[in-house]
Amino acid sequence: MTQLFALQGNDVSTGNEMVIRIRDHFALPIVEEYANGVKVGEGVFSHEAVAEALLQSVETGLVRTPVLPRGALHYVELTKSRRFLFMEVAPQCRKALYHEAVIEDVPFPRLVFGFELRERDKKWAIAHVYLAALEDQIIPNEESMVYFYPYTNVQSNFQVCWGGQQLPEIERFSQLSTFPELFFNSPNSDCYYHSANNSKLSYRELVTKIKGQSFPQEYLKTTNLTLQQWFNRIIGFEV
Repeated sequence: MTQLFALQGNDVSTGNEMVIRIRDHFALPIVEEYANGVKVGEGVFSHEAVAEALLQSVETGLVRTPVLPRGALHYVELTKSRRFLFMEVAPQCRKALYHEAVIEDVPFPRLVFGFELRERDKKWAIAHVYLAALEDQIIPNEESMVYFYPYTNVQSNFQVCWGGQQLPEIERFSQLSTFPELFFNSPNSDCYYHSANNSKLSYRELVTKIKGQSFPQEYLKTTNLTLQQWFNRIIGFEV
């Protein structure tokens, strides 16, 4: 008998081992089972049966995600060391810091944060944070329209400007739930506010006019992207 090659698989939890021996053109494969190095069984199977078993093993492979933060919408493992996570923040009124002033009851529309994460020494560094606004609907979906963040500190490419602030590294993706608060509690200047919305008002004039209300939908400036297209653009896929 001429053995062409063997496929081998181990179950570390039980110590069992399966070996498939592929032989000459007209010989059928032999499947051998070992327990702790001792052969406990052997069988001859057709090539089709072996191929089908291998394909089923591949097709039923388990995919696990880490524990995701509340409001997570989309999670992508681009590479082993580069991940993207997107999460929704519901509409709300909250205080905003503007230069030296504290402005109460400023309305924020429904928002979507995007985080680009890079693995570094068994921790995750936040390479970039992205931010946009969504339609004020209960459940966003792939076809929901995306709008520019209507206030300050977010560039036209959706990237958040943190000034000189250094973002901390994280050990678990669930820790990202605290980062929207970090953004909301950052002071607003007039950076990147120009053309961020359709109100034609300055930041101070706008928040003074609408404080205590819901953010007016007509003031949101469209990106002409759906939510799925926005995900793809941030990740770097073609839109």
